Amino acid sequence: MSTSGFVFDRLTPAIGAEVSGAQLTGSRSAEDVEALYRALLDHQVLIFRDTALSPKAMAAFGSMFGPLGARHHRYVTHPDSDDVVIIKWEGDDLPDAAEWHSDMTYRENPPFSSILKAVEVPPAGGDTLWASMYSVYDALPKGLRADLAELEAVHDMGAFRTPAYREGGNLGIQEAMLGAGSAVHPIVAHHPVTGRPYLNVSESFTRFIIGLSAPEGGRLLTELFDIINRPEHHVRVRWKPNTIAMWDNRATQHYAVVDYLPHRRVMHRVAVSSDSRAELKVGAT
Repeated sequence: MSTSGFVFDRLTPAIGAEVSGAQLTGSRSAEDVEALYRALLDHQVLIFRDTALSPKAMAAFGSMFGPLGARHHRYVTHPDSDDVVIIKWEGDDLPDAAEWHSDMTYRENPPFSSILKAVEVPPAGGDTLWASMYSVYDALPKGLRADLAELEAVHDMGAFRTPAYREGGNLGIQEAMLGAGSAVHPIVAHHPVTGRPYLNVSESFTRFIIGLSAPEGGRLLTELFDIINRPEHHVRVRWKPNTIAMWDNRATQHYAVVDYLPHRRVMHRVAVSSDSRAELKVGAT
C-alpha cells in the first residue's frame, strides 16, 4: 500500500509494517503525517530503516503527532534535546525492559506513542518484540471476555523498585513510588480512535485486580500473561544502526530481548504524551 510516497509492507498478520518509499525527516507535510498516523493506527508498529535522524529531528518528528513529554523517571536525557532519553546497556548492567509492558502505564495518562532509534547495536541479539493487544483480546474465549469486562487493575512501577531500594533503601522505594505514581486502568480498554477493545494488563506493571483477593487476581493475571506470550500476537524486529520504530503505546506491548551482554546497546527514545488527533475527535463529538 502506498500513500503520500510511503509504502507499508505488513510484517505479520497481527502487527507491524516496514515503511519505505520516502525518506523520514524531522519535517513532513501534513499529508505525509496523516498518512503515517493512519498507518500507525492500522499496523500499530512502524519500522523505518536507514533513517539517521538527529535527536533534535527526532523530537521535531514526534511533535508532529502531539505534545512531547512523559519522560521516564529513571533515564537521562540527551544533551542536544531534553525530549530525547538515552537508553544504554552494557557490561554487567541488567536491562529493565526484558518484560512485556506498555510504557508508563503506572501513570493515569500513559504516553500515546514512542519513537525509538537504534544508535549502537550489538553484533547479534538485542531484538525487540511487540505484541498486539487487539490480537490478544480477540483470542480470549468469549466467557473470559465477559468476566473481564468490568474489572480494573492497579499498575505501578514494578521492578524499578530495585534500583530505588539499592540507592535509598526503604525511603528510596517510597520516594520513587511517589514520584512515578500508580494508576488504576480497566483490564479491557478501548482505543480512543479506533474504538477497538484490547487487553490492558502487563507482567511489568500490573499488580492487583480491584475487588479480587490477591490469590484470585494473581491466577487470573498469570492466565492473561500466558496468552500475551503466544507468538501469533507478535512481531520481532532486528535492529541495525539508524533503524527507527514508532508504535502506538495504547494497544501494544513490547519486550526488549536481553541476549547481548556484555556488548553495548544504545537507543534514543522520544515519547509523544498525547494524541492531538484523538483529542480533536473527542472535542468534535
